[in-house]
Amino acid sequence: MKMYSSLVYRELRLTRKRFLLMLILFLLLALLMISPIFFGFFSMPVEGEDSPKDVIPLFVGIITLTGSLLAGTNNGIQKADISSGWKRYSFILPPTAKQQALSDLLVKLCYILLFGMLSAAFELIYTVAADYTSYGIMLYIYMLNIYLGVVCVVMLVDIAYSYIMMFANDKNELKLIGILAFVGAGVILKVLGLFPGFNKPEQSADSGVLISDAAFSRFEALLLSGKTTLCLAAAFAVICALYFLVMWRSHERREP
Repeated sequence: MKMYSSLVYRELRLTRKRFLLMLILFLLLALLMISPIFFGFFSMPVEGEDSPKDVIPLFVGIITLTGSLLAGTNNGIQKADISSGWKRYSFILPPTAKQQALSDLLVKLCYILLFGMLSAAFELIYTVAADYTSYGIMLYIYMLNIYLGVVCVVMLVDIAYSYIMMFANDKNELKLIGILAFVGAGVILKVLGLFPGFNKPEQSADSGVLISDAAFSRFEALLLSGKTTLCLAAAFAVICALYFLVMWRSHERREP
């Protein structure tokens, strides 16, 4: 147990500046998103059918999206170890590749848990302060599905990046492989449809309703579904196992 705690402490210690920067960025954005509460925006009289509270899911979604991106992104420890020569030196140290991979996964889960709790805290602030309690459960499921979904996607990118980076042994190889990793991450994002292009939405000939609007409604229904949460939780577990295997392979000693 002391071995794992030492490995986790080492990684958290080396990434503390990066973590503090991400935490400050998240808190500043979150405070900006909840600032309408302090100015009484949600207590303004409603004119017509639109209510100021209709933007609450959007603000919560932005906060959650930011938190999930920061939680799942690569922490840079692998690149730092290669640049400093620590990775080659670590092959002769007592910790095994399996133990180091498990510590990497634990640190990743710590970040995911922390930013997830912060996202849930700001969601709770909105629910209580804006008197949105009637939609509290639905808003929480909506927030959780966005968080898990984005974390899964970002972790897949991190896995691809880490897999490519594990073939670098020094600074020169690191630069070349870093470029390849960046291109590979872009390909994954493209395949997953996060960069669909700038195609104009098609229009239905029958009703004149934008097809993209119908697709958005179905997507919104998915985000509010408990079944989606279960599917994303299962996908997250599989991705964590895949991340562990890739990091295990990365820490194994390879003869030159």
